[in-house]
Amino acid sequence: MIFAELIAEDISQVGLAWFDFFSIGHICMGVGIFLVLSLFYTIPMSKEDGESQVKLPLWGVWILTLLIAVLWEVLENMVFIEIGWKFEGRIDSTENIITDIILVGLGGLGTWLFAHLIFENHKKVWPYYLFGIIGLLLWIGLFIILRAYTYNHNLFDIY
Repeated sequence: MIFAELIAEDISQVGLAWFDFFSIGHICMGVGIFLVLSLFYTIPMSKEDGESQVKLPLWGVWILTLLIAVLWEVLENMVFIEIGWKFEGRIDSTENIITDIILVGLGGLGTWLFAHLIFENHKKVWPYYLFGIIGLLLWIGLFIILRAYTYNHNLFDIY
């Protein structure tokens, strides 16, 4: 099909096209990693001295999120292949690896923006984590639905 190189239309193209159903999972990964690593920002910020206690700024959390994304792609395409854990047992295309890393970064970037909006106005931690976890669960739900749909249908066939 015309979109075969851009968007995976069936299981055989997963990991080879730029985008596949795991793409949403990589956005979820970026949100989740950023939420966990931002504890190094929010815990010191919640102390009496506030901002002066912070050792890892949010831009540093985002950089670490990107580094973990790169590490994940290396593990996924080298180690997981060797031990047989990789989906379809094949190495991802360069295009797919680049897209996956960018999407993890975008998930982290969106979470960073949300954190900035919350902390700029409220200086409270609980709304950030509450809405962050709810958002993460919604992304994961969407990922599960798309994955199930892709297993049972051609992604672009609507009957």
